[in-house]
Amino acid sequence: MGRAGAVLIAMAFTLTAACGRVTPPLTGGGSPAPGASSPTPAVASPTPTPSPQASPTPLATPSPKPTPTPAAGKHRVVISLARQHLWAYAGDVLVLDTIVATGRPELPTVTGTFRIMVKYAPYEFISPWPPGSPYWYAPAWSSYAMEFESSGYFIHDAPWRSVWGPGANVTAGSHGCVNVPLAPMTRLYSWARVGDAVVIEP
Repeated sequence: MGRAGAVLIAMAFTLTAACGRVTPPLTGGGSPAPGASSPTPAVASPTPTPSPQASPTPLATPSPKPTPTPAAGKHRVVISLARQHLWAYAGDVLVLDTIVATGRPELPTVTGTFRIMVKYAPYEFISPWPPGSPYWYAPAWSSYAMEFESSGYFIHDAPWRSVWGPGANVTAGSHGCVNVPLAPMTRLYSWARVGDAVVIEP
């Protein structure tokens, strides 16, 4: 096991996140949550939880490219809350372009420049809000999740979601995370590296 693996295993404890509490991945003789497959670590191994809806995979519609942010020669992910869109760049080369859904008005996605802190596959999200709260949701799994802000903001797929793109944050927004359709999220997860910049614009 490499040094990075040891550091990530050391992170296996319960967190309280913007999207929910992270449940550490199962190891040894453990068994996954009902209905979930065994966690398969990619770069890290813990598990967090989101909020249910439906899951048809939408087609990403072309959107005008934003002005590239400075970081030539480096991987970076740029997300526009106004456009509900994500672009991934290697230097000035666009490698991925997809619609997304971000935080609802009362639980908005943070803005600014961040870094991918850790990657998980899969990840279980557990509501930090109690039953009875308007924000509570049942435990739910995503296939891929990347935390970019220490209070629990993630970029992740959302199999329960059916609303994407412009206006999705207003009509059916997340709990603060950036939701990405599964196909582009699979590509983004494989391409992105821990330490890559995440730029979130208003």
